[in-house]
Amino acid sequence: MRKILLTTTAFVALGSVAAVAADVSVSGNARFRYNTWSDDNAAAAGANNNSMTDVLQLWIKSSATTDSGLSIGTNTRILTSGAVDRNWIDIDGDFGKIDLGKQWSLSYSGSLHEYWMGTVAGGVFMGGSTNGAAVAASHGVAAAQSHTGVAVAAVPAVAATGLAAMNTVGFIGGNKNNKVVYHMPSVGGFNAAIGYMDAGSTTEADETSTQLSYTMPMGGGSIKVNMVSIATEGANATAGESDGREVGVQYSGGFGRVYALQLNTETTTGAGVATNDQEGTTFGGTYNLNSAAKVVYYRQEMDQDGTVDTGDKFSSDTIGVRYDMAGGLRIGLLHSNYDFTDAGAAANSENGSATRLQVRVNF
Repeated sequence: MRKILLTTTAFVALGSVAAVAADVSVSGNARFRYNTWSDDNAAAAGANNNSMTDVLQLWIKSSATTDSGLSIGTNTRILTSGAVDRNWIDIDGDFGKIDLGKQWSLSYSGSLHEYWMGTVAGGVFMGGSTNGAAVAASHGVAAAQSHTGVAVAAVPAVAATGLAAMNTVGFIGGNKNNKVVYHMPSVGGFNAAIGYMDAGSTTEADETSTQLSYTMPMGGGSIKVNMVSIATEGANATAGESDGREVGVQYSGGFGRVYALQLNTETTTGAGVATNDQEGTTFGGTYNLNSAAKVVYYRQEMDQDGTVDTGDKFSSDTIGVRYDMAGGLRIGLLHSNYDFTDAGAAANSENGSATRLQVRVNF
């Protein structure tokens, strides 16, 4: 990590001068991944494939303290494509903390899921099956514009079904859009936060997310009870809305951690009919073999009780190992097995496995 001390001066009323010194740090990581997977779904033509991918993350952060004692900072992440996917300001004081800008919803950043807490080899990886994948809408082509002289009708968007519709990564929703998040000061181990996202002028699909947690010491470690939720309003007065909730408990200490989660995510129509109603559990843990190596295991189970894809089931088991070396080199290996049952179309049921090897360098 490279740190640069930047000092700026600004003229203020009555000709006085105030100086603010800001610590600016530049850090990040580069990753190389080798992915391989297989499945037995005939409808998806049996994906038995492998691929190589890369990831670059560049973080630019700053921090400073005002004359009044406020801690202020900025957090910006640039990805391989050059896109800025996170960019927020944080303001800390006795009142708590306010975060303003592009950042994860609390339903994601506050989750106890292993994918967020302890990435081993790039997070959850279930392979490349396209079983039930959503299809984006496409525009029609007039006869005069077609090279064949034949008009092509527009194709409407198709929502995900089957395996693609199941919550295979175990999260209840969230995004990295602009939002305001307020964290109250910690009180005796109790913490609370609320976030709000304004969807903009063309839709009413605003989002509210919350996190509540309580942590207390126990047996040389600590136990944490945690709840996160998310609610997204309908795009208009007649559109449906979506809600999600995760309730979990975790025990952590020098050995690592163990945890269990109960999850529910639901999407309703404007008339209040639950088209999507997924309920499930996740449990697992991380064990520190030593200061450099750790192993992880978790199991996910999800059931679909909504009016679309009623009775579908998904389960998976994931195990991984990670080893950190001097100089910022990290090697991780992750393997998952999954099983999906399509209650309405047996031919779309499938089981498969996926493996990811990741070499990562932090700088």
